This record gives sequence, C-alpha cells and structure tokens, in this order.
Amino acid sequence: MTEHRHRTATAASLVALVAFVGVVALGVATGRTKLTGIVVFGFAAMLGGVAISHWGDFHTPRQQVWAYGLASGAMLASAAALLAPKAITQHPEYGGFAIALGYLLGYAGHELGHLLTHYDLPLNAPASELTLHALAAGSIMGVVYGSLPSLTPLFGYGIVAHKFPAGFTGSETVEQSGLPTIVMVIPAVAVALTAIPLSILAPDFSTVGKAAFFGISTGVFAHVAIDMLPECTHGDAGSGHGAVRCSRDADRLRQYAVLSTVLGAGAIFALWQLLAVA
Repeated sequence: MTEHRHRTATAASLVALVAFVGVVALGVATGRTKLTGIVVFGFAAMLGGVAISHWGDFHTPRQQVWAYGLASGAMLASAAALLAPKAITQHPEYGGFAIALGYLLGYAGHELGHLLTHYDLPLNAPASELTLHALAAGSIMGVVYGSLPSLTPLFGYGIVAHKFPAGFTGSETVEQSGLPTIVMVIPAVAVALTAIPLSILAPDFSTVGKAAFFGISTGVFAHVAIDMLPECTHGDAGSGHGAVRCSRDADRLRQYAVLSTVLGAGAIFALWQLLAVA
C-alpha cells in the first residue's frame, strides 16, 4: 500500500505540474498577465520553501517566527486594506456580514479539512489542507481580478506571501509521512488551477453580490492570515499553522513574532504608498 501510494503521489504531482503549465499559458494568451505573475510567484515561493526545508537550514525557531510573521502580517494587511473597502463601499451591512461569514467559512474549512485524513489520498493531512486552502484562495482571486481588473497586483502578492513558510513546513510533514517531496507541487500549483480559469469566467455581480463576494473573500483571507500568525509553544504542536516550538528564549522570540507581523503589514502599507504616489 505504501509503494502504491508513493507511485500515485508522484503521478498526481506530474499531472498537476502539466496542468499548471497549461493554465499559465492560458493566462498569458488571454492577457491576464497581472494574475499570471501573481500565481507564478506563489508557485515559486512555495517551492522555494520546500527547497530550503529539503536542502537548506531554515529550522530554527527564530527563522520560522520571522517567516510566519512577515507573511501573515502582509496577508492580513492586504485583505483588510485592499479588499475589505471594496466590500463595504458596495454595501456596508451586507459587506460587513459577509466578512464575518468569510472568516467563519475559513474556520470551517480548517476544521473540516481534517476529514480528509479518513481517505487514502496521495497527500498527507497538512498537504491536503494546504491544497484546499490554495484552491479556495485561487477561486477567490480569480473572481476578484476578473471583476476588478484594475485592482493592484500588491493585493495578490500579499495574499500569496504565506506560500513560502507553508512550503517548508508542509515539506517537513510530507517527509515525515513517507511521501515523496514532489507532492508539494500539488498545493503549489493549486492557486493557478482555479484563479486563471475563473478570472476568465468571472460573472458580472450586482452591487449586493459584489459586497457579499468581496466580504467573504476578505474574511477567508483574514482567517488564513491569523491562523498563520507565529505562536510560541512548548509542546508538540500549537493551535495554528504558525506554531513554532520555542523551548529556549521564548520571551525574545515572542518579541520577534510581534515585530515581524507589524513589519509584514508595514511593508504592504509602504508599497501601497509608493504605488499611490506613482
């Protein structure tokens, strides 16, 4: 069974990679270069994290805290500043309720994703959850950029910033499960597989529909960002993806955790200011 699962995982990864090349070519051919650049960046960021986990030395608590903090801060700022206003300006009440609903949907996806462990999939539970998150994020980004083609690419880059730390943590769990590291290609390409096709098929929403969709998108991304916040733990695991074992010098690492998240959000603010001036 283990050998069969290993072969299945490798085959599924190769199919996913071919599909990724196809949708990227589709994005370029249809003129969606902004979104195509974002999904390629997310793909490279996750595989960069996988490469560092496999061949490099990026396992100290300090390095992990900074990676998670910068990425989660950037993602939270992007969702709150660049997408939430789109929901509220369409319809304050519907937009606000939709943000709350999106956050709860993100929570539900995180909790119910563990049901995948009951099936013999070519992915382990963390990689399966990363793939589901990526498919959902790609769906949202595809419709958002299809409906708002003038939306700055800064939003997209901020949203996929967490792919780097997700890459090295996901790679570690995959290796511990006895699966080939190549399976991390599947969550790495998942954003593109839904984002580019849906950007072409994006419907023309009504005002209330836009408020609801942009609000749900904001809430989902906010949940993922908060779930990625670095959290110092002393046990085997923490409550979120950003859990880092801080058995030594925990107080200093908590300071780094706070500083990194603020700097991640601040980087998005600074880049937005530069783009606004330009």
